[in-house]
Order: sequence, then structure tokens, then C-alpha cells
Amino acid sequence: MDEKQHRIAFAYFLSKWKFEQDSKEYLELHGEKITPEEYRPEMKNAIFCPECNTPLSRTPEEAELFSNERTAHYRHRGKYRDIYCTLRVARSSGLQYQSEEEVRRAVQNENLVLIGGWAAEPPDIQDNGDLEDLEFRQTQIEDPDGPITEVALGRHTGKKVLLPTKVSSVLSICRNFDKNIHRAFYFPDSQYPLHLRSVLYDVNRLEEDSLPARANLFFGKIIKYRQLSARNVIYLEVEGFPELKIYTWPKFDERKKIDSKSIGRVLLFYGVVSNKGEGVPRCMTEAWGQYSLLPPQYEKFLPFK
Repeated sequence: MDEKQHRIAFAYFLSKWKFEQDSKEYLELHGEKITPEEYRPEMKNAIFCPECNTPLSRTPEEAELFSNERTAHYRHRGKYRDIYCTLRVARSSGLQYQSEEEVRRAVQNENLVLIGGWAAEPPDIQDNGDLEDLEFRQTQIEDPDGPITEVALGRHTGKKVLLPTKVSSVLSICRNFDKNIHRAFYFPDSQYPLHLRSVLYDVNRLEEDSLPARANLFFGKIIKYRQLSARNVIYLEVEGFPELKIYTWPKFDERKKIDSKSIGRVLLFYGVVSNKGEGVPRCMTEAWGQYSLLPPQYEKFLPFK
């Protein structure tokens, strides 16, 4: 996959909106979020970048696949190459912040999200019978005075900036996922910030002989759920293995409303996948903040294999 060209999860479609004439706020409020798969030929010249708002092109214009089986995607037009947009930057280089002021501005503008660690326990809220929805609406899952995180500046400078982190749960990422998908994230043990779409790891990419050694933000579809005496197990569909087991704590699953009714939903989880379970890969979650169901309306924005 060409990571640079596949950076954009969706474009805004608004037929009468004009770049550099109409407001960004109007585009975001009234524009329709269209993935490359949802694009229709009549949308030509009316789709715009979710970050810089310049007009985009869909490649190829009509077919879903190139002759070499590369999938359709959006790309910036050469006419606007002088307008800076982080969605143009190649994934391999990461996002480079050259000064403390630049990092602070990115955080303040919500273009950069810092995660220093995962909340061990959930926040205190009242259960009103629709707890999953309430969880997604709670502001308490973001702490304005969270722990301090070291953020590296340019990769070769060795300089770091100390900043407080607000987000400490995957639930926070899943809430407003359509906005977060194009933001940069700095995860625990990160070397440098990367766009969320570049970080998300489809479990179907896992291979028996080359499981990633470090933690990742994985996603996959739930196919089975079991309650054990001490732990629960969420089973995910995965190519190349019979299944993938995610071990969770019952009190957290109950709070998140995860059970057998969640089969078919997409789970996001942060952790290390090991192959210690008799040939079946698994991840042992410990913290409440490590995993969450993704609202179904956002599944189309995921970078599936």
C-alpha cells in the first residue's frame, strides 16, 4: 500500500462550496463525509481535503481497483502543492515538530493528541440504562490535567517537550472517530507522532512468523464472546489463525456493555499480541482504557487490509 496516497479516510463533498471563498466551518458543518468507495463521478470537482480543504481528486476516477490491485484513494491536486497539509506527508517520516511552540500550538488546535498511558479504572458516572452512549458523551474521559508526557521534536535533534496529556482511553479515540482519524497521535512509547489512520493495525495483517514485538492500536471484528471464572475472552476474526483472543476483566466489559450481543462489532485495543496460547495469538489487557467498541457508523473509515 502507498501510505502517502491512502492517508485520507474521507473527503468532504459539498457541490457549491468554493475553496478560499467559503468558510471551513461551513464545509465541516454541511459537507458529506465520502470515503473513496462511496465516491460517485458526479462528485468530481466538489470533494475537499478534511484538513487543508483544497480540492481533491479520486484515483482512479471510476474503477475501484487499479490494474495492479491498488485500491482507489484520494489525492491532493498539484495546483495546490504550496499549501501545507500534513495529510500529504509520507508516513515513514512521521510528523516533525521543530519547536516547543509548534507542538503546543498543534495540541491546542487539536491537531495533535497526546496519550501518555491508559487509565487503569473508569471514571465515576451514573448508569442511566444506556451506559455505552453515556460513556461516549462523557467529558470526564478526557482529563485536562493529565500526566506529563515527553514529546520528541525533530527526529535527529534529541530535544523533547513536556506536556500534559488529556486522553487516556481508547474510548476517547472511538468517540468522534471521524474527527480523530485525520489527527496526529502520540502514543505511549512512540518515537514521533503519526496520523491515526497510519497507526491503526488491522488484525488480519498478523502473520505467525512475524508478530509485532511492540504494542499497537489494533482493530478487528468480534466473532465470539466467553465469560470465564476470572477473565472474559473476546474472540476476533483474523486471517492465518483460527482466532485471536483478547482477555479482559469482567467489570470493565460490564461497564463498556461488551457481551455476546457485541458479536459483529469492531473492537479497538492497544497492546502486544503474543503467540503464547498454543498457536492462537492473544492479548492480555489490564487497564480499562486499553480497549473499546467502535460505533458502527465509523467502521467505514478504518484502513482495512
